[in-house]
Amino acid sequence: RCIVGGGAAGVSLAMELIDSGLKVVLLESGDMGYDDRIQSLYKGPNIGFWAEPLDEARLRMFGGSTNHWAGNCMRLDPIDFEAREGIPHSGWPITYDDVEPFYLRAQRYVETPAGDEYDTPARREAIGKPFLPFDPDRIRSVLYAESPPTAFGFVYEDQLRAAEDIAVYLFASVLEVETNGTASEVTGLRVSSIDGPEFRVRARHYVLAAGGIEIPRIMLLSNAVATNGIGNENDLVGRFFMDHMSLRPSLTAMIPRESVDLSAYTEAHFQDDGYFRTAVVASEKILREEKLPNFRFILFENTERSPGSRSAERLFRDIRDGEATPNLIGHIETLLTDKDGVTNEVYRTVTRGNEDLIPRTWLDPWISVESIPNPDSRVKLIDARDDHFGQQRVSLDWQLTALDRDANTRATEILAMELGRLGYGRVWSELMQDGSRWPRSVHHGKHHCGTTRMSDDPKTGVVDANCRVHGMSNLFIASSSFFPTPG
Repeated sequence: RCIVGGGAAGVSLAMELIDSGLKVVLLESGDMGYDDRIQSLYKGPNIGFWAEPLDEARLRMFGGSTNHWAGNCMRLDPIDFEAREGIPHSGWPITYDDVEPFYLRAQRYVETPAGDEYDTPARREAIGKPFLPFDPDRIRSVLYAESPPTAFGFVYEDQLRAAEDIAVYLFASVLEVETNGTASEVTGLRVSSIDGPEFRVRARHYVLAAGGIEIPRIMLLSNAVATNGIGNENDLVGRFFMDHMSLRPSLTAMIPRESVDLSAYTEAHFQDDGYFRTAVVASEKILREEKLPNFRFILFENTERSPGSRSAERLFRDIRDGEATPNLIGHIETLLTDKDGVTNEVYRTVTRGNEDLIPRTWLDPWISVESIPNPDSRVKLIDARDDHFGQQRVSLDWQLTALDRDANTRATEILAMELGRLGYGRVWSELMQDGSRWPRSVHHGKHHCGTTRMSDDPKTGVVDANCRVHGMSNLFIASSSFFPTPG
């Protein structure tokens, strides 16, 4: 068996196959550490919605992007697998119940507790902090685990070296998947190290585990027989690109400092078997009723001054110095929507001190919303053949729509309304100032999904429910690239 890619998926699969009776080759394009020339193979333009440069969003080295991930670990929800009204192209050919038995095994590899689902009554009691009484029909609090975070290359190197039936090859970049004359069976891989030589790998079965950008690139480049690329008879390879939109923050809430204990949400909690945090997530009921994509918030305290305080400070300074204030209208809007912050700034100015007259905690919730599947969001080959091997690079054309923007706005409104219903204070959000544009606080999860989506029907997907590429007998994909929706 041959696995292409030594990141989280490829290493996990290799580890599972130790002592299986199978001979396994794992090909990793990079070295044990970072190499500029190898990393440059990821380069390619972003021509759609802003995203991190492709050669910065992932790491091309053993262990892959687990060498720079945050370590947040949360299960998908049962509703994530459903074909949902209002979410076009949603629905998996498998269910949560099909995946659930494997979660505890997966948790071992990310070094989080492997004995339960994280959010248990015993763990909540051990935290010993109050949880906010949200309306469970709207949003709810859940515990999730934090991986150390596990760097797969470092943590599993010794076990893979010692395994007699696993051979790991570094500096092994796959240039082409070779097939028989009907492109129905893989006959081998054309591989090269960064400075040569070129060689071929042959196996019974092949698994592409190189991530949501590189897998479609390899498939599209493999066009000697299938002129559109392997597995691409229906022009689906590279389409439906998705990532987790993340607004940091999506709103600012001014919470009375003494009356509400938020530490269950703003602090990490150590227990005997690991670290846990609390997230605020959508209820299944509201996702169904409002036809929303799934979303979650992580709450952070911000020790800086509030938006109104900063705007007041800027205006006071410009008036004193006789200077015009850029974006004056925006600052005035902020003053009117954060009167507590303005009051505190006036008080500090008059008293020439640093104490607030109205003691409040500035709460910054970070929101992450799953992208809505869109066939026009895609990874595609471009004409440039300027990578180290003289091969075509890919571009990323991420196309977000009004549905995505509206979902972020509505999710933010839901949290804001709950904080208001509970009497915790005022909320300020750039999203709700102008719902027609994205705010400046947009970030991304860099979780590349959807580009080889799963479906029982080859007309709507690239792989079947067993992750086998449609129309090919021995090619499989192990990656979030096959997620029809990202959850």
